[in-house]
Amino acid sequence: MSLERACRRASGGGGIKMLAVCVLACALFACNSAPAAEKDTAINVARDSEPVQVEPVPQKQFPPQDHLNKIVASYNVANEYPELLTELPCYCPCELYGHGGVIDCHRSQHAAMCNICMDEAIEVGQIYQQQLATGAGDIASAQGQVKDRYRRALVAQTAQQFPMMNTQQGQAFLQACSDCHQPPVPALHLPSDWDASLARMEQYAHGKGAMQTDQVWQAATEYIKTISAQVPASTVAQYRQSLEATVEHLKHAEGDAAYYPSVRDPVLDPDWAQRMAAAYNAARQLPAEVLASTPTNCRECLDAGNSTVLACLNSMQAITCETAIEEVEKLVAEQGQD
Repeated sequence: MSLERACRRASGGGGIKMLAVCVLACALFACNSAPAAEKDTAINVARDSEPVQVEPVPQKQFPPQDHLNKIVASYNVANEYPELLTELPCYCPCELYGHGGVIDCHRSQHAAMCNICMDEAIEVGQIYQQQLATGAGDIASAQGQVKDRYRRALVAQTAQQFPMMNTQQGQAFLQACSDCHQPPVPALHLPSDWDASLARMEQYAHGKGAMQTDQVWQAATEYIKTISAQVPASTVAQYRQSLEATVEHLKHAEGDAAYYPSVRDPVLDPDWAQRMAAAYNAARQLPAEVLASTPTNCRECLDAGNSTVLACLNSMQAITCETAIEEVEKLVAEQGQD
């Protein structure tokens, strides 16, 4: 007797329990007797409905060509007209590391990562070349024009960030403390610690011939001490910690601050900048998959968590890393042999 006929008989006899058993049995029988191909299809459909993890396609996110050209132009100015940059203050925070002028920023690859350093160098070079084209070049005049523009912009920015800028002391602070570098943040020291730092600033200003009148200097120091007294000690500690981390980064990138910069350090050979730009341009022609699958040995990139040549190039750290440039040059040579 077939299973189907047995179930009909059970139903006609009023056996509810038997009918339930038969219904379940029919269902099991139908499922088990399905053709193997149909079962495989059902399984495959279930598998196909699961989300598939797709690996992201590597993307090149290189610095714009204009930025690479700016690096080359900046170091060319430093190499051709170093006297233009010697007395030109750099208005990026690099004075914290001992930079006395824009020329110091070009003794290493520091300037390549700082738009302010490069913009000042390129602008003063353009002004000086225009002077030469129309007559004798005036180094002091070219420096003065660039310094005045950047100083005014810096003073305006500082006036929006620091309190009490409309007071006599605040204006004296801007006048006295923007002639050679960025005005210092009052949270740099506790009030009791500012005396030693201000004494060094005063000595430096005298040496540079940039010392203000006694009245202006006194008002500027009063401003710094007044504002710093309003800053919690915990905030000063946090700022100092952040500052120390910045200086440590500069040491790692540029060497020991006790030595660098010094008169023994020449302007960095601009050939490296041309090689770097050429390496980036060559990498634009290489497959992204090749760059993404090639590990890098650039220590700076690895420290930042970028383990491939592509990641190193995308992060812009390759700009200052000789190892990364060499790795791209090697890949270009290998691709040319294929």
